[in-house]
Amino acid sequence: MPADAEALVDQLRSQVDLALLRPTSPGKFPVLAESPIVKGGCQLEGSSGRIECYLALPLDADVKLVYQQFASQWIINMDSEVIEFGGCEFNASVLVRGRFYFVNHVPQNGTIVQKRPEFLAWADRIFRAGKKSLRRSKVLDAYVGEEAEKWRQGGGRFAWMVTPARGPIYTDLYG
Repeated sequence: MPADAEALVDQLRSQVDLALLRPTSPGKFPVLAESPIVKGGCQLEGSSGRIECYLALPLDADVKLVYQQFASQWIINMDSEVIEFGGCEFNASVLVRGRFYFVNHVPQNGTIVQKRPEFLAWADRIFRAGKKSLRRSKVLDAYVGEEAEKWRQGGGRFAWMVTPARGPIYTDLYG
């Protein structure tokens, strides 16, 4: 839920230095985001919003953007030293599972190399702090915020994903 996402980012910021970045930019440089939440949806009918941002070290991140000609914009490449915070698309009755994700190895000169130790240590601190801020759901195999849990108890449903053909795909046990 939006309140959970904002609370999580606030909690992370209180423990670890981080910058929120928008996934796209009109130019070659990343753009700071005020909030992890963006209005509107991508896949869920009637969606009022979703989480879409990247977390990065504020001053020392190696952030790479690549140009998408068809969209006339620059996007953050996952080879960057960033953590993707995305998904959690929601409408009045459905909350789709989101994720924290990063790549710890990148291709370089024909081989695969690990990202810098400074970034990996920072990412580990982010994940540890995030896990402490949320409740673990064994059934969902996910971490759930307090507001999302209250919303679910009030009749909201959690979905694993959304497909164009089927719409939301719910968990059988936790729906």
